[in-house]
Order: sequence, then C-alpha cells, then structure tokens
Amino acid sequence: MTISITYNSAFGAFSVQDALSAWSTGFTTAGHGTGNTGGFNTGGRAMTGEQYATHGAQGSEYAFIAASDTDKGLNYVFDPKVSPGDNMNHYLWGELDTVTLGTGLQGGNGTDFGLNDYTASFNGLDLSAASDAGRAGNAVQDVIYGLMKGDVSGLEGALNNLLSGFGLSTDSTFDDLAAAGLAHADAPLAADIDLVGVQDVAQDWALAA
Repeated sequence: MTISITYNSAFGAFSVQDALSAWSTGFTTAGHGTGNTGGFNTGGRAMTGEQYATHGAQGSEYAFIAASDTDKGLNYVFDPKVSPGDNMNHYLWGELDTVTLGTGLQGGNGTDFGLNDYTASFNGLDLSAASDAGRAGNAVQDVIYGLMKGDVSGLEGALNNLLSGFGLSTDSTFDDLAAAGLAHADAPLAADIDLVGVQDVAQDWALAA
C-alpha cells in the first residue's frame, strides 16, 4: 500500500517533523484517569477494535487515533498473572494502517472515534505484529505506545521508511508531499490551530511496565 497523507492546509509550509513536534508538545502524555478516553472504539473493557485513541494529560485537547483497516484489527494483551514488566505482557498487536493527530477527541463506546480538528492523517502505514509478538521489535506497539507518551519517534521512523522510496522524508513539507502526489490538503475545521504546541470508558490501561 502506498502512503497517503491528508493534512490541515494551515500546516502546508511546515515540515512533517515540525508538525509532529508541535503535536507532541501539546499532547505531552496520555491523560489516564477517571475521565480517560484511552481505549478501543468498541467501548467497555474490550481489548480489541478497529481504532485505539486517547487524549493528552491535564486537560490537553490534543489527541490521536490509531486505526486498522481490518475488523478488530488492533488488539491488546494483558495478563494479570504475568509480571507487568514481562515482554509478553501489556502490548498491542495487529494491523496498524492509519494514525490521525489533532485535537478534540470524540466518539468511542461502540462508535468510531473522530477529532474536532486535525493536524494530519497518515494512511497506508501497513504495520503489523503477530499475536505473540511481545513488545520488543513490535512496530505496532512502538508507534501507538510511543504516541501515548507523546513520543512521535516510532511514527516518524515508519513515515521515513515509506517516504524514502520517493526521495522524501519527514523533513519535507506537507506541500512538498502534495507536489509528489502523496498528500492533499483539507481546509482547517477550526480557526485556532496552534503550531506552538469523550469518551468515558472503564479502561485505564497504562500499556506500560
């Protein structure tokens, strides 16, 4: 699958790396707690779904949605009988096709997640991990868990792997990617895009040791 990026036109002249950095600054880390939005679109205590999403901590509106094109294509492994620090516990597996970054997370509890406004949607990531993958060397875990910590390095690495085949990288601007036929701009959904940078579910996973 070829990478395809949809981006907020306000970011056209900015590099992908700059946009990722701005989102990371706004997100900081996942906002786990009684009002945590972290979880699958299927809701409840489900450990599988087509989307996984959460917003940032301390009231941050910044959020991400990780999505699979496959029915119940994202899954979470948690075994209370296994040490939390074990490589074979607390990890995600499945097929990760799209990551969308933005603000104002909506949906969940049996409905699709959405964002009130977005920075960019990266489609065609084509990352996969088997059910027994564990954490180490698991690209799906690296990207999603990284995002939960406000760490975009896993996503950036995946993007650079895909863009390198076109002589481009995350140093390229979104408009550069559009000129290469890999991206297209959408008008901003809101006027308060900040370049400086819900769902109430029972899940409150740290996805961490």
